[in-house]
Amino acid sequence: MNRRTSCMFLVLFACCLMGRASASGDEPFDPLQQLRKGFPDTVELKNNGRLLEFCPDGTCDGFVSSGTVSVATLKDFGYLYVYFFSDYTFLGEWRTSNKAKETADRVLAKPEYRNCRNGNDREAARCVLLDLSRGGGIRLIFVRYDEGQRHVVRRDIRKQLSADNVVPKG
Repeated sequence: MNRRTSCMFLVLFACCLMGRASASGDEPFDPLQQLRKGFPDTVELKNNGRLLEFCPDGTCDGFVSSGTVSVATLKDFGYLYVYFFSDYTFLGEWRTSNKAKETADRVLAKPEYRNCRNGNDREAARCVLLDLSRGGGIRLIFVRYDEGQRHVVRRDIRKQLSADNVVPKG
């Protein structure tokens, strides 16, 4: 009887903890939720989480991951690229919002990116993106949908992240 009571207490305790965690909003962090809020129906995860496309106007920034990269890491990559380096001119106003900035900061603060931390967020993002793209882990593509056809061009990540590549401001 005492053993049975102890087991029931442990089960009840575990259930309370699980309920408390979900009630407090401890859901997995997804930076793309912020991008989707600013640009509904423009973000799509495809190919079993191996392809991410941000397509605001029939053209897309695309991110292709190898089999060794997690979906969460691909989402981080996509968010950091769009926030800091995408050349869509209409991103300027979104980039100035507190929520978009906070999301970028939260991605950069992840422990797995600690080797890239420095005083300049754009440089830290460049470091993270270059690290994740090394060895083909994640590749950058440009996608254009035209008359029902999908056209893909691979982009040079180093060129896109270069200091010479000026991103339009808000």
